[in-house]
Amino acid sequence: MYIGDIIKEYRSQHNLSLEEFANAAHLTLPELTALEANFEKDSTTPITVAMRQLRGIAQAMNIALPILMSQLPSDQEVAVNVIADSDQPHMK
Repeated sequence: MYIGDIIKEYRSQHNLSLEEFANAAHLTLPELTALEANFEKDSTTPITVAMRQLRGIAQAMNIALPILMSQLPSDQEVAVNVIADSDQPHMK
Protein backbone atom coordinates (compact mmCIF):
# COMPACT_ATOMS: atom_id res chain seq x y z
CA MET A 1 0.00 0.00 0.00
CA TYR A 2 1.19 3.48 -0.81
CA ILE A 3 1.40 5.99 2.02
CA GLY A 4 -1.79 7.70 0.87
CA ASP A 5 -3.74 4.43 1.05
CA ILE A 6 -2.37 3.74 4.52
CA ILE A 7 -3.41 7.19 5.71
CA LYS A 8 -6.87 7.00 4.11
CA GLU A 9 -7.52 3.59 5.66
CA TYR A 10 -6.41 4.81 9.08
CA ARG A 11 -8.51 7.97 8.85
CA SER A 12 -11.54 5.94 7.78
CA GLN A 13 -11.13 3.41 10.60
CA HIS A 14 -10.71 6.19 13.18
CA ASN A 15 -13.27 8.60 11.70
CA LEU A 16 -10.71 11.41 11.31
CA SER A 17 -10.97 14.33 8.91
CA LEU A 18 -8.07 15.45 6.76
CA GLU A 19 -7.54 18.42 9.07
CA GLU A 20 -7.59 16.29 12.23
CA PHE A 21 -5.03 13.86 10.85
CA ALA A 22 -2.85 16.63 9.40
CA ASN A 23 -2.74 18.32 12.80
CA ALA A 24 -1.92 15.08 14.60
CA ALA A 25 0.84 14.28 12.08
CA HIS A 26 2.25 17.83 12.07
CA LEU A 27 1.60 18.13 8.33
CA THR A 28 -0.02 20.90 6.36
CA LEU A 29 -3.33 20.19 4.67
CA PRO A 30 -1.75 20.52 1.19
CA GLU A 31 0.99 18.04 2.20
CA LEU A 32 -1.55 15.51 3.41
CA THR A 33 -3.75 15.97 0.35
CA ALA A 34 -0.74 15.38 -1.92
CA LEU A 35 0.30 12.27 0.02
CA GLU A 36 -3.21 10.84 -0.12
CA ALA A 37 -3.23 11.30 -3.91
CA ASN A 38 -0.39 8.71 -4.00
CA PHE A 39 1.07 9.89 -7.30
CA GLU A 40 2.80 13.01 -8.57
CA LYS A 41 0.47 15.33 -10.49
CA ASP A 42 -0.24 14.09 -14.03
CA SER A 43 2.03 11.10 -13.51
CA THR A 44 2.19 7.44 -12.68
CA THR A 45 5.20 8.09 -10.44
CA PRO A 46 4.44 7.46 -6.76
CA ILE A 47 4.79 10.59 -4.65
CA THR A 48 7.98 10.89 -2.65
CA VAL A 49 7.41 11.01 1.08
CA ALA A 50 9.87 12.77 3.38
CA MET A 51 11.23 11.07 6.46
CA ARG A 52 9.88 13.92 8.63
CA GLN A 53 6.42 13.27 7.14
CA LEU A 54 6.70 9.56 7.91
CA ARG A 55 7.71 10.32 11.51
CA GLY A 56 4.65 12.53 11.93
CA ILE A 57 2.36 9.97 10.31
CA ALA A 58 3.71 7.17 12.49
CA GLN A 59 3.24 9.35 15.57
CA ALA A 60 -0.33 10.22 14.59
CA MET A 61 -1.09 6.54 14.01
CA ASN A 62 0.65 5.56 17.27
CA ILE A 63 2.89 3.02 15.57
CA ALA A 64 6.66 2.66 15.33
CA LEU A 65 8.29 4.26 12.31
CA PRO A 66 9.90 0.98 11.10
CA ILE A 67 6.47 -0.69 11.13
CA LEU A 68 5.01 2.08 8.98
CA MET A 69 7.96 1.97 6.61
CA SER A 70 7.69 -1.80 6.23
CA GLN A 71 4.20 -1.31 4.79
CA LEU A 72 5.42 0.91 1.94
CA PRO A 73 5.95 -0.63 -1.51
CA SER A 74 9.46 -0.69 -2.97
CA ASP A 75 8.63 2.03 -5.52
CA GLN A 76 7.54 4.56 -2.84
CA GLU A 77 10.57 6.82 -2.51
CA VAL A 78 11.52 8.20 0.89
CA ALA A 79 13.49 11.45 1.00
CA VAL A 80 15.96 11.86 3.80
CA ASN A 81 17.09 15.46 4.12
CA VAL A 82 20.21 15.84 6.21
CA ILE A 83 21.07 19.37 7.24
CA ALA A 84 24.47 20.09 8.71
CA ASP A 85 24.51 21.75 12.13
CA SER A 86 26.45 24.64 10.60
CA ASP A 87 23.51 25.33 8.28
CA GLN A 88 21.14 25.80 11.20
CA PRO A 89 20.59 29.46 12.17
CA HIS A 90 20.56 28.63 15.87
CA MET A 91 23.96 26.93 15.60
CA LYS A 92 25.81 29.98 14.22
